[in-house]
Amino acid sequence: MLRAAHFKLIAIVSIFVTILSVVGLTVLVVLWHKKLSPFQDYALVVDAGSTHSKIFLYTWPADKSDGLGETSRITQVKACNVPGGAITSISDPTLANAKEYFDSAMSDCISEIPSTRKSRAYIFLGGTAGLRLFNMSNSSYTNSLLASTRAYFSTLGVLIKAPESQVRIISGSEEGLSGWISTNILMGQLFENNKPFDTYGVSDMGGASTQISFISPNATNDRFDMTLFDTQYDLYSHSYLCYGTEQLRLLHLGQLVNKANGSLRIDEPCLQYGYLQNLTYDNIFNTPCAQNQYAPLSSLDTSSKFTFVGLGNSTRCSVLIQERLNESVCTSTTCSFNNVYQPKPISASLKFIAISAWYTTFQNLAPNVSLSPDQDGNFNFSKVNFSQIKAAINAICNQPWSDQLPPKDQYRPFLCFNSMYHWTLLEYGYSMNDTNLRNFQIVKKINSNDIGWTLGFMINQTNTISAEFRPTRLITQSEFAGLLFLCLLVLIASAIISGLAVRFCARRQGY
Repeated sequence: MLRAAHFKLIAIVSIFVTILSVVGLTVLVVLWHKKLSPFQDYALVVDAGSTHSKIFLYTWPADKSDGLGETSRITQVKACNVPGGAITSISDPTLANAKEYFDSAMSDCISEIPSTRKSRAYIFLGGTAGLRLFNMSNSSYTNSLLASTRAYFSTLGVLIKAPESQVRIISGSEEGLSGWISTNILMGQLFENNKPFDTYGVSDMGGASTQISFISPNATNDRFDMTLFDTQYDLYSHSYLCYGTEQLRLLHLGQLVNKANGSLRIDEPCLQYGYLQNLTYDNIFNTPCAQNQYAPLSSLDTSSKFTFVGLGNSTRCSVLIQERLNESVCTSTTCSFNNVYQPKPISASLKFIAISAWYTTFQNLAPNVSLSPDQDGNFNFSKVNFSQIKAAINAICNQPWSDQLPPKDQYRPFLCFNSMYHWTLLEYGYSMNDTNLRNFQIVKKINSNDIGWTLGFMINQTNTISAEFRPTRLITQSEFAGLLFLCLLVLIASAIISGLAVRFCARRQGY
């Protein structure tokens, strides 16, 4: 028969085993984090836009264990806004001025990178349409600006192996393709699905340019072949520089001035009825887009000030915008406008998402279409046709400015032009119809994520970054799982035995 001394010994041994089990579990957890879980890689991507710059910090497992093939999924760690406006606010592009512009935001983002991973963290900067326009008018300035930025980045202690390719003005097509990747990874069509014809086409509208990208294996021009997550995607993508909303309106106004026979007071059919807008010669023509057929007449006085009188005439406005989307010449098999090749027709089964300025414009037009956003704030056009949208545009163009109650929205007078341009581009420029509209959405966010080109750009870049694996492991993952189970089993058993033994000893002492 077991005596009290025996139970004390059992209790002591059981407690000791319990402590050993806890120590064993602790060692296994440390081992998992230090030896079995992959290293994390990091990268900084700077979006140098036309109005501001923003830095994004991304991370992914260095061994690409969460991806397929050479492509890894990535996670955004942080986003840091660069104060001071666009990168072109650096008037004198020196290293010191680049440092002053970037430093506070860059330090904020870089502080999130573990010191042991910083030297392997890549950095990229992509200049978009705003810098593409600057490069058209002053390439020596943009070259100096990029050179000073590269020099500053080289002082940060991050990886800049190929400065010329890591800090550059990206092409419009690359911006469009990157936006296509961002949209489709967030919509679950890449990695989870990997069926090219299930992907979404994407139309991205900015202030200086607009892009369209969609799957098209038979495209004969502007075709891009990409391998993502072990799947081949054959895409058509084209960017129209100077066809962003803001730049096209300047071209539109410039044409009205050129046809006004010297008058300084000019009727503007695309401006809200009764609204007056005063602009100088430089306001209209001081853009690289105002060249060739859009160049100002030599007879114009460069000190002129023009007053545009809003007519709110949607019919005339539609005609004028169609003139900017010239379809009279096409030297390819099929074209969109301005002799630009585009595969046609766009399949009615192809799902399409429109982003950026598409959203900011349509959310103001939507009440006139009687279309409400879904729970994410996005708009689905499955039950809407072009006639309904045209009727809504006609209503907002014709509404007198004097009927607007204070406080008056400063952007409301331009809703007529912006809406007419967007929907004319879709129907007349891209040749979409009511059947296409059934699979069309205008989206601000996907699963609470803003949509931009940087996410897709970085996903594509992981194809070129070599995987890094931990050194030879002390144990395999299956061995780790076995030891973890054994330690937990011993811990539970020893804890139960210890508890029973201590309880028995306490009872014996009470007699």
